[in-house]
Amino acid sequence: MTVESWKRGDVVLGLYEVLDVLDGGGMGLVHRVRHREWNTDLAIKVPRSELAATAAQRARFEDEAGTWVGLGLHPNVVNCLYVRRVEDHPCVFAEWVDGGSLAELVRSGRLYHADGCDGAGTGFPVRALDLAVQTAWGIHHAHEQGVIHQDVKPANVMVDTDTWTAKVTDFGLAGARAAAGEAAYAVGPTEVSLAASYGGMTPAYCSPEQAEAAAGARVTLTRATDVWSWALSVLEMFVGDVPCERGQSAPEVFAAFLEGLRAGPGPGPQAMPSALVDLLWRCFEVDPAVRPHRLDEVAAQLADIYADVAGEPYPNAAPQAAALLADGLSNQALSLLDLDRSDEAEALWRRASNVDPHHPSTVYNWAVYRWREGRLSDEQVLAKLRTARGIEGSRWQSDHLLGLVHVERGDDDTARELLEGAPAVPEVEAARCELAGRRRLPEPARVVGHQDSVTALAVDATGGTAVSGGADGRALVWDPGQNRIRYELTQDAGAEDAEAAPVTAVAVSADGRTVLVAREAGPVEVWDLAGPGLQPRLVRVLTGHTASVTAVAATDSGHAVAARADGSFDVWDTRTGRVRARLTHPPESFQRLDPATDRILPEIHYRPSAVDVVGITGDGGVVVTAAPRDGSVVVWDVAEGRSLHRLVKSEDFHGTGIHTVALSPGSEQALLAGEPPVHLSVWQTRTDQILSTVPNRSRFRGAVALSGNAAFAVSVEDGSHPALRVWETGSGRCLRTADTRLDGLIAYQPRHVTLSADGRVVVIGDVYGGLHFYPLHPPGFRAGWSYARPRNARAQDDSEKRFLQLVGIAAELSTKGDVVGAAARLRAARAVSGFERHPGLRALWDRLGNSSGLRTDLLGAWDRYELRGGTWTFTQNPTLAASSDGELLVTGGADCLVRVWELQTGQQLHTFPEQAGQAHTVLLCEEGGLAVTADWSETAHVWDLTTGKRAFELFGDHGRVRSVSVDRAGQHALVGDADGALCLWNLRTRRRIRTMLAHEGPVTAVRLSPDGKYAASACSHDRTGRLWQTATGSPLLDFSSALGDTVLRFTPDGTRLFVNTGQGVSVWDIRTRRKLYERESAYHATLVLSADGGRAATHTLGVQVWDTTTGTTLAELPERTNMFDISPDGRYVVTGGYDRKIRLWEAATGRCVHTLEANPESLAQVFFTADGRNVVSADLRPAIHLWELEWDYDFTAGAAAEAEGR
Repeated sequence: MTVESWKRGDVVLGLYEVLDVLDGGGMGLVHRVRHREWNTDLAIKVPRSELAATAAQRARFEDEAGTWVGLGLHPNVVNCLYVRRVEDHPCVFAEWVDGGSLAELVRSGRLYHADGCDGAGTGFPVRALDLAVQTAWGIHHAHEQGVIHQDVKPANVMVDTDTWTAKVTDFGLAGARAAAGEAAYAVGPTEVSLAASYGGMTPAYCSPEQAEAAAGARVTLTRATDVWSWALSVLEMFVGDVPCERGQSAPEVFAAFLEGLRAGPGPGPQAMPSALVDLLWRCFEVDPAVRPHRLDEVAAQLADIYADVAGEPYPNAAPQAAALLADGLSNQALSLLDLDRSDEAEALWRRASNVDPHHPSTVYNWAVYRWREGRLSDEQVLAKLRTARGIEGSRWQSDHLLGLVHVERGDDDTARELLEGAPAVPEVEAARCELAGRRRLPEPARVVGHQDSVTALAVDATGGTAVSGGADGRALVWDPGQNRIRYELTQDAGAEDAEAAPVTAVAVSADGRTVLVAREAGPVEVWDLAGPGLQPRLVRVLTGHTASVTAVAATDSGHAVAARADGSFDVWDTRTGRVRARLTHPPESFQRLDPATDRILPEIHYRPSAVDVVGITGDGGVVVTAAPRDGSVVVWDVAEGRSLHRLVKSEDFHGTGIHTVALSPGSEQALLAGEPPVHLSVWQTRTDQILSTVPNRSRFRGAVALSGNAAFAVSVEDGSHPALRVWETGSGRCLRTADTRLDGLIAYQPRHVTLSADGRVVVIGDVYGGLHFYPLHPPGFRAGWSYARPRNARAQDDSEKRFLQLVGIAAELSTKGDVVGAAARLRAARAVSGFERHPGLRALWDRLGNSSGLRTDLLGAWDRYELRGGTWTFTQNPTLAASSDGELLVTGGADCLVRVWELQTGQQLHTFPEQAGQAHTVLLCEEGGLAVTADWSETAHVWDLTTGKRAFELFGDHGRVRSVSVDRAGQHALVGDADGALCLWNLRTRRRIRTMLAHEGPVTAVRLSPDGKYAASACSHDRTGRLWQTATGSPLLDFSSALGDTVLRFTPDGTRLFVNTGQGVSVWDIRTRRKLYERESAYHATLVLSADGGRAATHTLGVQVWDTTTGTTLAELPERTNMFDISPDGRYVVTGGYDRKIRLWEAATGRCVHTLEANPESLAQVFFTADGRNVVSADLRPAIHLWELEWDYDFTAGAAAEAEGR
């Protein structure tokens, strides 16, 4: 069914039922359709085929038509929802307006004989004036957006005759037709209708300047050209027919009409108010510079004329354009995306997310878009939708969006559950069709086959046969489809009790027939799995080497390669046992350090590179060897015995940056990856061509395998929460993440992974002897976008007015001190549909709550942005500090530069030009506009945030700087050096005040009290800590320190000192020098305090929250982590778990109130901003994330206290 052939009764895209097909004039056809899901009628405008015949024409048409979408909502403009392609044909989707066009009302006479119009009295001119005013408003709205219509005419004014609302339509389509190449000339009435459009305008309504342009003149069209055409449209209502054949003749025709010389076939000319006559004469000025330019002013004059004619004021005020809410902005973004304007689409999604961070379509569309770009993982997409679902609660009706994501990532069972009962929209129907065509996969399984770690893995092309080798010496052949061992490969059945050498490498040919097994310091065994009775048969043993074999590969054609730890490798003919070639991988070059001078010696040394990755092409002609530990990869011509291509360290010791190499089955392609920012590349080994390169946004760690066509890869991570990830190599996106802990509890520590050439079977081997079998669906399905139901412009305008009224009243009540009344109005504003989380509402609510409310419950949480920066922008474990007012963020970079960011937007404000070292500490003074850093080069620096320059450097006594602290006012800094000295600095005068000889070794921790009167220090070398009086430099107290980290904290009033050694917490009264109490702590020395010092959190078996006055435990959070913080008011705790999830907990009860999405990498730190509105997290990619928290407040407590005080 082609676009041109749509007829009544057809259903387009499974969603739009065609109700009628109308002639759209010069543009093409207009289809009235019923959106089945929304139960709303729409207009689909389809350009004539000659206007969209080529790709360039289609692109130009879409670009011009997109200007209409960008106009947004206005009561007097037909709402254009989106532009999208159907069968590669551009289609414009707009609201349907019942009643027809103004031209139809004129021709049919309905304009003159409708209710209230008798064709003779005041009824008609009043209605005509009303429609003229509304049309002027609509055109003016477009003018204010920088859009000139260029084809204003009664046929482009739709009228809802139930309410007599005029709506101007087809903005941008005149330009679209012209851009598509429509001829710009006028033709006589005998050839076509006078109302036909050419070159983007209609001759009967064109202005003089448009006529000049059609004749070839270079003319710039202004608003005045629409004013001329609008005046002709007004004149048509009074004439009763098209006033003239050529629009440029309007003055003559108007004069004739006024003399009563013009009468058309319609109802006949109508009397025109004299004031309107004067106004139209001004609009028909031939010089566009003299013509009125602002149609809103013209509309105001018309309203006065209306009042004179009707005897009462014009009843309507000029409407304001309704601001697009999240739904409209998301739809508009999808339209721009369809036009390949992705940057603009993302900007709209950002706006939509700011208006409503949890709007389902916005969350889904923007997350899926970034996922396909490789900027989000599947985990993050799902987490964003789950977060929105959790916040929306009972209002959430979008589980099908989660289902769509699961279909695309290949989790069919979960998708089926979520799509059950989902609305029959096109994206859901397409997903259901995809699911119906997929076979049901067996559940992932883990089977133990080895008594020790799995040391080698291989699988054939179709996943029918897998081979594993273990540290226990066993070589096993598996049936992945049945999750069972098929048989064990043993040379001597009678030697079963003998201890076999560990298997170091295995390989299987693509057809699953030939298997290679290499054992530690032993030969390579060649097995035929299709022996007599289909039993495995040891064909031969390949010998002739002494070093241990590290990698092997085999082909269907009887070729094999075995690589060894000394870098040598042999190419064999497995059918004869003949060695075809014996070659050596290039050794690693290095230089030594002179221990006496710490300088690099010039002599170049070499050591063998152990080849851990080896492959051979199907014809046996090319071998690829790789030593990822030194980043070298070499492609070899076997027949010539020489290298074809080499990726190795340069002579001046510049490395390749490669740390991961995975060969496709057949070794025709290789996946090359390094630590970010190194790119992820697919390399064609024979030709030395890069087939694709994408940013490597996530580091590959652990084992990696590549599919046969190199389209995607799989990896398994190491660590405490290992995951299997499926990657698209062309985009770099993580398509699927699966937990390898099949029982949900035990981390099996996977070490090896292999993937069948067809990409259908993944096999993982772990350190406990188990094999995991994961079946996969072929990737490729892409879920559809989610279009939100459009809002009625008039209804949204009313909602916006209601919202603004409530917010305005709330602001006024707040200034008068009526906090309770202001809060009630803001709660009412939150109930206005579409404005629930409006940024203006959120800002006012937070200001009111922070000043006069008691924080109670968490209403919502969402991510504001993710900050990745550029190359070397952040240190690997990001070092950062936020200002106390929540406005600035200061970071240290791996390039040794210090940067300043706007915290709420993530915009970089400044980079200090001076280089220091890689910072391990960043501190911000609450007053004075200073930042202080300490770095791994053992220096410390003071940075002036006002001038943007480094102010000066801080020094220790004789030793280098190890630790640093500042007081609250930014008056003093305390430096602990490598020789055990403490140096107190005055930051205002830039002078060192005094030096205190504190410890017998490097000072590992220092802390100044907020008022700067006291200091604390700790040394892991002498395992002591001391409290000092800064005014005299005298020690006041000694206490025990830890061998590792010790954390020191003062209460905000400076009366108590907290010491956490990781083995225990001691709390000291500074005035009496007495220990108040001790508490248990374990594993981590982290200690955080609330803003008033009343509550603290430390770690034992979990995170404990306790009262600092009594030392009593309030709650224990079941989270084992050293990354946590307590909110300024002490009511909540935020944790960063080892599972990469951020959780918010109620401090008094230990209840988890919210879980934020999982990070793609392990977390490094997490903390509240000083006002409690945000959480900042950092991970090891490295990246920084800002989260916004929306709190509910109790305003009655403060009001009651105030009343009691009065």
